[in-house]
Amino acid sequence: MLDSLFDFYRKNITTYRLVFQFMRTWHILMQVFFLSFLISVYVLIFGLCVLLLVQESMALKIGLFGFIGSILFFAFSTWRLNEKAKWILEHEYGMRRNAGVWRTPEFETLQADLLKDYLQEHHLYTDEKLKLLIEGYENETRKNKYPTLINWGIVISLSLPLWIQYVTFIFKSESMKTLEDATWVLMVGVLFVVVIIAMIGFTKWFFGEFQDAFLFGEKTHRKTLIERLQDARLRYRKEIDKKDENTVAVGTRIIRNDRSVRPRVRRRNSR
Repeated sequence: MLDSLFDFYRKNITTYRLVFQFMRTWHILMQVFFLSFLISVYVLIFGLCVLLLVQESMALKIGLFGFIGSILFFAFSTWRLNEKAKWILEHEYGMRRNAGVWRTPEFETLQADLLKDYLQEHHLYTDEKLKLLIEGYENETRKNKYPTLINWGIVISLSLPLWIQYVTFIFKSESMKTLEDATWVLMVGVLFVVVIIAMIGFTKWFFGEFQDAFLFGEKTHRKTLIERLQDARLRYRKEIDKKDENTVAVGTRIIRNDRSVRPRVRRRNSR
């Protein structure tokens, strides 16, 4: 049951199937431009550190030009994707255009209704069954973890000797004549290390999300399915609470009407 529900969700309810499949070219271009933007940011930060250390600006110029170009292309592709998605929602699903982002509450409701219809059709739309489905997908998410594309421990261990040789060369150079020069190089080196650590942490997270979203996709879809099942469970509980309130209100109304219609019995005085 978990596999059949997940297969239905992936083929009929995901955003890609409902919207992005009608504009695959722009969707791929946006991903490429975003990746280019990310790489240009790394080159820009690396070039800035090199400029501060050895006054060499070539890497900084390359990173700056790449950053400007990639962010312009990425912004244009995102805008074009947003406009195209609005057109698809209007002509494919009859939804009104939104002034800002294409994703609207109407689209979220459409996805929720499609999932609810499937659950009701297969007799899964109950609180207990929704809870079991959520727990089942959470267990699968914990088990199915893809290996990382890059082993950062190996990268750091191989890069450390090179970094030590580079720092030794800088401190032994003829330009290092005063304590102020050595302090400046030390501060820039510490800043460079902090930036590299931050970049490695972000890159590790990005590659984890990247390989799942763009290469595999199942983990991302499973996460969103869990969230939608949680929303469906809350929706089911609200519907049950509303039915209970209506039942109580109807019962109270019947009791009041029964009291008002009931005939009054007059007692006769016995002599």
